[in-house]
Amino acid sequence: MKLAELLKPELENLINESKISLNEVKRVAIGQAWKILQLAIANIIQKIEVLSVDETGKDKKTVAMDLLNNFYDKVFTIIDIPFIPPLIEPLIHKYVKTFLMILVGSTIDAMVTTFRETGVFLQSNSK
Repeated sequence: MKLAELLKPELENLINESKISLNEVKRVAIGQAWKILQLAIANIIQKIEVLSVDETGKDKKTVAMDLLNNFYDKVFTIIDIPFIPPLIEPLIHKYVKTFLMILVGSTIDAMVTTFRETGVFLQSNSK
């Protein structure tokens, strides 16, 4: 079974929990979205490290990015961009997502390194 398929129930659980916590919020600010994404990143990369056996670091990161992209699309339907008129705001949303996904990629690298150096990930599990 592919790693992404193994993680699908975990992703759905993360999505549902995030939606519940944001249920009463009509709009999410970029800063709030980033904090939630950081928690999702940590959760997903830890699950990937536990479940992956034969995947390389690059393959694991690709799976993580795909899962987090899916998470973003399902959780953050509306990101509030301060000081932007509502009429123009929808045009900017795709650029916000692109920016945040660039940060997600860098954050995955940083978290994996930190987790390895602090003993959260055993060196024998990494490739």
